[in-house]
Amino acid sequence: MGSSPRVDRFLVCGLGSLGQYCVYHLQRFATEGTVVSVTAIDRQRPEEWEVENLTDLLAEDLLIGDCRDEPVLLKAGVQQCRAALIVTSNETVNIEAAIAIRRLNPDVRLVVRSSRQSLNELLKLRLGNFNAYDPMEMPAFAFAMAGLQVGLLGSFNIGDTRLQVVEQTVQPRDPRFDDARAVAQHKKSYRLLSHRPQAEIPALPNRAFYHWQIDTRIRAGDTIAYIEIADAPDYTQHQAGGDWRSRWQAGLQAVLKEQPLQWVQRVRAWMQANRTRPLIAMGLITALVLWVLGATMLKMTVPELTWTKAIASGAVLLLGGYGDVFGGLENDPVPGWVYFVSLLITIISLLFVLGVVGIIADNLLSARFSFLQRRSPMPKQGHVVMVGLGRVGQQVATWLQTFRQPFVVLTDVADNLALFPKIPIIVGNPIQQIRHANIETAKSLVVVTDDQILNLEVALTARELTRQQKQSLQLVIRSYNQRFSASLAALIPNARVMAVSALAAEAFVGSAFGENILSLFRLNEQTILVTEFLVEAGDTLVGKLLSQVSYGYGVVPIFYERNSERRTLDSSDSLMPSETWMLKAGDRLIVLSTIDGLRRIERGQMRPPRTWRLSMGKPLNRGNLSEIGTTLHRISGLNLNTANAFAQNLPGTIYLQLYDYPAHHLLAELRKLAPDVTLVALEEGEKK
Repeated sequence: MGSSPRVDRFLVCGLGSLGQYCVYHLQRFATEGTVVSVTAIDRQRPEEWEVENLTDLLAEDLLIGDCRDEPVLLKAGVQQCRAALIVTSNETVNIEAAIAIRRLNPDVRLVVRSSRQSLNELLKLRLGNFNAYDPMEMPAFAFAMAGLQVGLLGSFNIGDTRLQVVEQTVQPRDPRFDDARAVAQHKKSYRLLSHRPQAEIPALPNRAFYHWQIDTRIRAGDTIAYIEIADAPDYTQHQAGGDWRSRWQAGLQAVLKEQPLQWVQRVRAWMQANRTRPLIAMGLITALVLWVLGATMLKMTVPELTWTKAIASGAVLLLGGYGDVFGGLENDPVPGWVYFVSLLITIISLLFVLGVVGIIADNLLSARFSFLQRRSPMPKQGHVVMVGLGRVGQQVATWLQTFRQPFVVLTDVADNLALFPKIPIIVGNPIQQIRHANIETAKSLVVVTDDQILNLEVALTARELTRQQKQSLQLVIRSYNQRFSASLAALIPNARVMAVSALAAEAFVGSAFGENILSLFRLNEQTILVTEFLVEAGDTLVGKLLSQVSYGYGVVPIFYERNSERRTLDSSDSLMPSETWMLKAGDRLIVLSTIDGLRRIERGQMRPPRTWRLSMGKPLNRGNLSEIGTTLHRISGLNLNTANAFAQNLPGTIYLQLYDYPAHHLLAELRKLAPDVTLVALEEGEKK
C-alpha cells in the first residue's frame, strides 16, 4: 500500500483578477505525490471568473467573509497553511489581514499585495517570512521593454551590477554569434538563453531555455536571446524637428490646403476629444444667439437707437449689465415685455454662459498649472505612443524615461499630467487623437488603459493607419484575462498581448514557496522570473552541481555565492558562475526560471540525465592522472575517490550519468589530458 500524498495548504485572500490567477498557478505545483490544497476568502462572490473552472481548483467552496476577522481565518484553516497570499484590491485590508494571520500562525509565509515600499520593509523586519509586491510594477516593466522594441527584454540589478536580457537577429559576419556553436556561448560576460533558427519561428512549447542540440551552430538570420552584464544603454533617438517657426509654418500650410469638409471633420473631432468642449461650444452658440436677439430687439423697439449702440447694449446684457442698459433708456418709451426679455437674457447668460467659463477655469486649475511647464516637442519618428496614464501607464512611462526613449502619451483624463511635466501629452479621446501622435512614423504602440475593449479599438485603429502608409508598428496591448489575450493574439498576429494580473500572479506564487522574486520579463511567450534562493539544509538543491540544477530543472543560474565567502550581492566574481560548483546549505543562488522550473525545484523533479560510456587510454604524461580524476569529479559530480581510482587504472571504461552539455564539456577537457578518449551516449535499455 503506497504512502499518502503530501498536502501543501495555501490561503488566498481576495479572488479578484490577481487572486484567481494565483489559485491557477498554485495548482500547477501539484504532482502525483503532492496535493496542493487552496482555500479562498472574499467579501462577495466574483461576478465573473477570469480563470475557467476556477471553483474546481479550490479545496472547498469560496468562503464569504472578511479576511481580517480571526473566526473567518480559523474557519479557512490558516493555522495549517504553508503560505497566505493576501491580494485584495485594498492595501489597508491586506496589511491588517497580514498582521492578523501572523498572530494566528507564526510560521506561515506571507505574500502581500502592497505598493508601500517603506512600510513593506518595516513589516518584513517586524513580521518575518514576509514579502510584498506591487502587482503593477513588474508587469509594467515587461510592457515598457516590449514597447522599446530594441531587442531589450529585461533589465535588473544584482547589487551594483546591471544585467540585461537581449533578443536579436544574428547579422552576417557577427563576430560573436555568426557560425558559432550554441553550446559554447556560456561566457563570463554573457550567456545564451534561447536560439531559434530562421526557419523555426515559434519557440518550442514548455521549453524556455536550452532548446538546441550539441552540434547546433548559430547562423545569420537566426533569432537568439542572451543575458549579459552591461552598462545602461542609451536608446536616445531624438529626431531634429526644426525650430518652432518652421513647424508653425508647415502646420499653417497644411491647414490652408484642407477642403471645407476636412475643416468640418477636424472641428467635430476636436469637440469629441474632450467631454467639456461640447458644453463650451454650446455656450458660445447660446451667447451668440442671445446677443443677436438682444441687439435686434432693442433696435426694433427703442426709437432712434443706432445699430452700433444696439449691438453694444446686447453685449452689455450678456455680461450682466441689465441696469447699465436700462438706466440709460429710462426716458425712452420701451415696452414692458422688452424689459422682461432683456432680464431673461441676462439671467440665462449668468447661469449658462458664465458657467461654461467656470468649467474652463476648473479645467485649467485641475491640470495643476502644468501649462507653466514647458513640454518637449512632439517626436517626429522612432518614438513610442503610449495610451493610458493610470497606474500601469505611469509605471511604463517611468521606465521609458529611464531608458531615455522618446514617447508621447494619449489619455482621456488630465489628473496625472503633472507627474510627467516634460513629456508630450495629448488629452482627449485616444481614437480621435491618435493621428496627432505621429502614429504612422512611431516604432511601437503601448496600450495600457483600464478598458480592454478600448485597448483593442485603439490597436486596430493604429494598425489600419499604419497599414495605409505601409509602415510596420509593434503593438503591445494590455488585456485582463487569458481568453481575451488568446483571441487578440489570433486577431492581431505579431502583437504582444499581456494580462497584468496573469504576469504578476506568477511572481506572487513563486514567492509563496519561499523564494524572493527580483524581477520578471517575457521570453518565448513565457514569463521568466528572476528568482533568489537561499539554499537550506535538506532542500532539493543541496549537493547538486550547478550543471545539474541548470539542465535538470531547466533554469539558468546567473549568480552564485558560497556561504563561506558571502559578502554582498555586488561581487562580480559570482556572476555567470561556473557550472562545476556544488551547492551547499547557506549558499545564495539567483536563477532565471519559469513557474514550471520553480515547481520542479520545489518538488525535486529533475529531468533524468542520460547514461554515457567513457573510455580512456593511457595519458602521454602520468602526471596528468591526478588532474584527470579531479576533472572527472569536478564536471560529472562523480565521487572523488572513484574518479581517482579510475584515473590510476587507465586504460579503462566507466559509466556516468550526465546531461548533454556537461558531457560535451567533460569530453573537451579530458581530451586535453589524454589522446584516446571516447564518450558515447547509451540508448535507453542498452546494457552497460
